[in-house]
Amino acid sequence: MGLLELAQKQKQKLEEEKDTSIEIKEEKISKEPKGLLEKAKAKKQTKTILKGTEGKKEIIEEKTGFGYKGIGIRKICYDDAKKEYFYETIEPQLNEEEKEIKKELSHLFKMLADVNVSDMTKKEKEKFLEKTLEQIVIDNNIKFFGRKIKKEEQTKKGLKSIFSKNEKSNEKEELKKLTKEEIEKKEKEIKDRVFYHLFRDFLGYGKIDIIMEDEGIEDISCDGHNVPIFIYHKKYDEISSNIIFDKEEELNSFVVRLAQICGKQISVYSPIVDGKLPDGSRLQTTLARTVTRGSTFTIRKFKENPLTPIDLINFQSISLEMAAYFWMAIEKGASILFCGGTASGKTTALNALSLFIPGSHKIVSIEDTREVNLPHENWIAGTTRQGFSASDEKTGKDIDMFDLIRAALRQRPKVVMVGEVRGNEAYSLFQAMATGHTSYATVHASDIHTLIQRLENPPISLPRALLTSLDIIVFQNAVDIKGKTVRRMTSVTEIVKLDPDTNQLIFMEPYKWVSKTDDRFESSGSSKILNNIRLQNDWSDLELCEELEKRILILRWMVEKGVNDYREVGRIVNLYSKYPDDILKKAAEETKK
Repeated sequence: MGLLELAQKQKQKLEEEKDTSIEIKEEKISKEPKGLLEKAKAKKQTKTILKGTEGKKEIIEEKTGFGYKGIGIRKICYDDAKKEYFYETIEPQLNEEEKEIKKELSHLFKMLADVNVSDMTKKEKEKFLEKTLEQIVIDNNIKFFGRKIKKEEQTKKGLKSIFSKNEKSNEKEELKKLTKEEIEKKEKEIKDRVFYHLFRDFLGYGKIDIIMEDEGIEDISCDGHNVPIFIYHKKYDEISSNIIFDKEEELNSFVVRLAQICGKQISVYSPIVDGKLPDGSRLQTTLARTVTRGSTFTIRKFKENPLTPIDLINFQSISLEMAAYFWMAIEKGASILFCGGTASGKTTALNALSLFIPGSHKIVSIEDTREVNLPHENWIAGTTRQGFSASDEKTGKDIDMFDLIRAALRQRPKVVMVGEVRGNEAYSLFQAMATGHTSYATVHASDIHTLIQRLENPPISLPRALLTSLDIIVFQNAVDIKGKTVRRMTSVTEIVKLDPDTNQLIFMEPYKWVSKTDDRFESSGSSKILNNIRLQNDWSDLELCEELEKRILILRWMVEKGVNDYREVGRIVNLYSKYPDDILKKAAEETKK
């Protein structure tokens, strides 16, 4: 075969390829949707195909009813390819025209609405926002569907403008085909979508609004832009989500807004903020290009209705007998230190067991960020305050835990509660214990030896003799059982005395958690605290056991009846101290049924 023949053959092959490519293009053009409904269907099909390429996802849980009119949906899926769970939020999407409507309504609302909403409830705020937006729509004759298409500027010419005119003529034709009822339906659908985003942005938390409303979530973590938000779910542990802040500016703006919601300012000068959100959740955030490469935030969610001892029993964090033991110990004024690692349930246990404090006692709580929530009326909740001075040294405008404890002791409290012991405030707290004030606090320590090292060394530096003022040390741990993270009160330790010869603390362990393989609690049968209570009341061992059994009966009754509202639990505990026979009779009758 000569060179000429080879050249002719190659030319023929190229022509054939060209013809097939033209056919494919023609097929694509012929299949291209013309109308608005056809375009929407085609877009939906494309999205489905793209999702299918990522791997098969099985929907494990689905929950609706989030946001405006309950339009928002959340799903928990299982990704078969990655072998992991995935958190997915589904919200109505806005096209460019709808985004313009939203922008216009948002601008008008900011201009016209000048009302103090700080005293309003969430429902009142929602009602006010909806009423105001509806009025803005009427006053400005804002159309959500079938808006007049603006004429193209005469200066714009070329193929692009011709095609855009054809598209607009198609839209006009399609509008003519629709009935009045169909147009009204479309108008309502678009309006609901726009209102959903306005409500989410004005009253909610923007992109993370569904996550914030989901009761199953404990922690929310954002590590920067273009990174998915990670959540810690009570049932599925740590999982990623489909929520991403695409732009750095968007995340920076959101972080600033979160800080402002907490009543604080974040800036290059002060790039780290700790605060409390209106729903009680704890916020920690950093600003981009200061201490972290990108802006970050972590939200630790806390329930508006805090956990009770009944919840701890249901979660198997403590046993019925342990709950009855704490009831008696707290009622008689035992001081307790709650120890454990991060997210081990220290503050939760402190808050839950505080419901056993008699209702007549005056309580003063001291925290960096408000977390404790009690039903007691005679309760002063104090929080620290950072000063406004540019100096790193403490000034008179700084109010730290040491200042608050010192002030609390002048208020003649019966109970002092400290959120977390870290520094010199520990000395004042233990002095308060030594002078007869019942005290509760949390501290980061995994075992008794680590705890003593922390308390005896800087920055706390407590003398060992002062540790005997403490009655009970509780150790909380997050343990992994059958692939699920659960909280367990692994040890309840009592300080008996300080040996004068060896200068060693002598301990007693009335209750302990056995192990991962044997998930139960074990009692040693001996307790200094219970023995002291027995001696104070001149009871025999049998009478002490009977009193414990009575309290176990009431706790079991509350568990069976599903009483887990913290106000109701507090009310029953308070009633038992006043009318024990009446409560016992009711509990015994209803438990038998």
